[in-house]
Amino acid sequence: MPVKSIEELRHVGAQIFVSCGAPLREAELVIGELIEANLLGLDSHGVQRITEYVDSVKSGWTIPGAPVTVLKETATTAIVDSGRNFGAVSSRKMVDIALEKAQTQMMAVVTAKRSNHVGRLGAWVQKLADRRMIGLAYANGGKRGHIVTPWGGREGRLNTNPIAYAFPTSGHPVVYDIATSMVPEGKIRVMQKLGKQLPPGSIQKANGEPTTDPNDFYGPPRGTILPFGSELGFKGFGLGLLAEIMSSVLVGEELSEEYNYGNGFTLIAINPEAFCGSDAFVALMDELHRYVVSCPPAAGFTEVLMPGDLEFRTREKRLAEGILLDDETWAEIERAGRFVGCSLFA
Repeated sequence: MPVKSIEELRHVGAQIFVSCGAPLREAELVIGELIEANLLGLDSHGVQRITEYVDSVKSGWTIPGAPVTVLKETATTAIVDSGRNFGAVSSRKMVDIALEKAQTQMMAVVTAKRSNHVGRLGAWVQKLADRRMIGLAYANGGKRGHIVTPWGGREGRLNTNPIAYAFPTSGHPVVYDIATSMVPEGKIRVMQKLGKQLPPGSIQKANGEPTTDPNDFYGPPRGTILPFGSELGFKGFGLGLLAEIMSSVLVGEELSEEYNYGNGFTLIAINPEAFCGSDAFVALMDELHRYVVSCPPAAGFTEVLMPGDLEFRTREKRLAEGILLDDETWAEIERAGRFVGCSLFA
């Protein structure tokens, strides 16, 4: 499998998105977020998504360069019309709005309409934490993306509906980002390409029978992903419903067959200054971090980590060594580049 440098991936990705019609600044923003996911070890949300994004542009759904506007706002809230631009573009604007409001009003809730795939949900709460804010986020998907079954069911009624939070510390922030399903769809795709099986209790066939074969999920007929928690999946189902309500019901989206958005997305920023104060909050977070990781490890473990610790270690390693891509993924990126007429693949 080829190892690609960050610089090469950044250049290739930006040129592909520019060839799709995106302004250079927005193209660089989109590929930058995909690369960041790879750096953190979250390859399911990394550059393998280039082909998905290109397909969305060519289908006419994603509109590169479309304006991102505010439909409605108060001192502490906003509804953003993403304009069907790339999800990273509108999400970046949502972060900016949330930061501005939370700095003056101490908190903000910003939601999106007509948003495309927002990528790694943790990216947006992390950007808030980097500015000493508390970040909370919820995302869902339109009805055609309902690939997760409710607890006890065998048909899709939800998307993988991730939730995320981030808290500032004096070092890297504490970042927690999970799908409320057993696995994100992107991981199933990665495992399929690698010819590997999924952990038991992750997916089921269309008839509701358990399976570990990624091909059974894609079908036909298509199977479903189970809610997080395995035999306690009602817990993940409840969290998935929370994300659904916060991402679509809150903003007034109706459930219909029409595929009118890629991701519903709600971002919440809380300013610790309104409570114990930012400096005190960071100091207490540092103390909490030290206390938690000081726990003696159990059998089979070498240490205790806080959410985000492993990903930031992976980032340092990949920054130095580059990003390993499987041959099929790189071939797909090359095909996508040729398809949109990118001069790098002429």
